[in-house]
Amino acid sequence: MMASTLRRVAVLGMAAWALAAYATPGAAHAASGVHAEEIVRFPSLDGDLTGGTPTRLTGRLLRPAGTGPHPSVVLLHGCGGLYAKTGRVAPRHVWWATTLQQQGYEVLMVDSFGPRGVSDLCTAKERPVRASVERKRDAWAALAYLRNRPEVDHGRIALMGWSQGAGTVLAAYGAGEDGPAGGESGGFRAAIAFYPGCKTPLSDEDWQPDGPLLMLVGEKDDWNPPDSCVDLVKRDAVKERTELVVYPNAYHGFDAPDVPVRKRQDLATAPGGAAHFGTNEDARKDAIERVTNFLNERLRAGG
Repeated sequence: MMASTLRRVAVLGMAAWALAAYATPGAAHAASGVHAEEIVRFPSLDGDLTGGTPTRLTGRLLRPAGTGPHPSVVLLHGCGGLYAKTGRVAPRHVWWATTLQQQGYEVLMVDSFGPRGVSDLCTAKERPVRASVERKRDAWAALAYLRNRPEVDHGRIALMGWSQGAGTVLAAYGAGEDGPAGGESGGFRAAIAFYPGCKTPLSDEDWQPDGPLLMLVGEKDDWNPPDSCVDLVKRDAVKERTELVVYPNAYHGFDAPDVPVRKRQDLATAPGGAAHFGTNEDARKDAIERVTNFLNERLRAGG
């Protein structure tokens, strides 16, 4: 752990537990026994919003070595979308997806924007694909899709997202009886949210996560300031299931690989239209260890 170099500003709730662009996996994956990436398609559960015709979502599926059944993780992108301007999957998502795959997880990266004709919402003045409306239904659809795959362990599926995708995690994983957690098969086994906006769940006095939740935020985040997440985790019902870590001197996107901190001025989704974004190596290293341990505990050790 990073205790000697990392001053923990806040850890509330439960006790703690390099790639530049994406290309189709090749010789390295073949040598390790993992499967090639698949492009998959499945319907969202947004039919009640679209007049009965659900959005046909796309995803990128990475399977680990072996025949399974594998624990699985659904990854949800932020307001910038799954793809970088180059047309390739953004480096942060590549790094996490391939790392989790190598750790033995089946990974599904969901594209909520492309199928709806949206490329980027960070700079848009309207938000036509909302975390608590369309995107939570996409997350539930990904869960249903994975449960139809024979190589997936249907009871060991986690949800993980960043920024707007992390807000989607809170919406999809805090619906209680109104979501899959209220159904016979149950919902996600665990969830991880990187620097979410917590104002929406904070405004709902009944909100609580459906199960174990790990939230990782930056102390200096001026895009999604962490104060509302700190207040949310002070609630007894939330605290019992949630671990919140606030990293000192860390901005939005602290876990992105090799991104110098810079200030963006064109943001419709940040207070004042501007915010900092970039890597904090101490926070990134600690977050990687925490995510690894959290998923190990919840998806492998029978937590």
